[in-house]
Amino acid sequence: MSADQKHAYVTVLTTGDNYLDGVLVLGKSLDASGSTKDRLVLCTSDVSESARQRLRDRGWKVTEVEPIANPSPENVLYPRFANVFTKLRVWQVPGYDRLVYLDADTLILKNVDDLFERHTFAAGPDFFLPDRFNSGVMVLDPSEKTFASMMDRLASVGSYDGGDQGFLNIYFENWYGMDVNHRLPVGYNMANFIYQFMHGNPSLKLALEKEAKIIHYMVQKPWMAKTTLTGGAQAWWQTYFELYPEKAHSWADKIHAFEDWTFDHLCSLMLS
Repeated sequence: MSADQKHAYVTVLTTGDNYLDGVLVLGKSLDASGSTKDRLVLCTSDVSESARQRLRDRGWKVTEVEPIANPSPENVLYPRFANVFTKLRVWQVPGYDRLVYLDADTLILKNVDDLFERHTFAAGPDFFLPDRFNSGVMVLDPSEKTFASMMDRLASVGSYDGGDQGFLNIYFENWYGMDVNHRLPVGYNMANFIYQFMHGNPSLKLALEKEAKIIHYMVQKPWMAKTTLTGGAQAWWQTYFELYPEKAHSWADKIHAFEDWTFDHLCSLMLS
């Protein structure tokens, strides 16, 4: 790959400020990884100016985009899927040769700048349907032509989950049959409950330390839940408290450690 190519991480913030803390913590984890790549966040008009300023203050380049309506709102799996098709706007980002898309509910554990050297299009397997990819982490080359093609097909092809992931798996229907270089190892998009299961199992900890690079909070979002019993709570909150040390308390760390301990023991009970 040419050394003069322009690269950036990109995420999307829509439906108000609900995912703001997720993006801010994601940025902090990118800082901690040592990455110096540009960071872009595409915001819809319902994201407040105060939220945008907080993002700018943390090094994000903020761009407003028009939302893309869900073409099949009656098939939405979760209410939060209402505006997720706005994610397709990442293919329209100008001025960059390659992007790594990261969902706002991901957390970087190790430097992943090597993703920019991957073949495109690239994504990792979905935990629930491993012959399909999870759209929370993707390596892509922006292209107005590709975006226009997506828009042409959006109304007709549908989505098996009512969201962008179902549509993108139809659009990139040959992903599973592509060369292995188009498939990201699971550690680049590891479900938080898998991360926690491995973290709580001594025999798997060594593999976890080697493989885990990005945690994806696929079920509960730590900043939205009073308790996070699907794992990975402590990892996310440690980064949050590094971002906001004035909010850190020893009792809070113990609470989040207890949440993860509870998840570990629930798994042990189910497997015993």
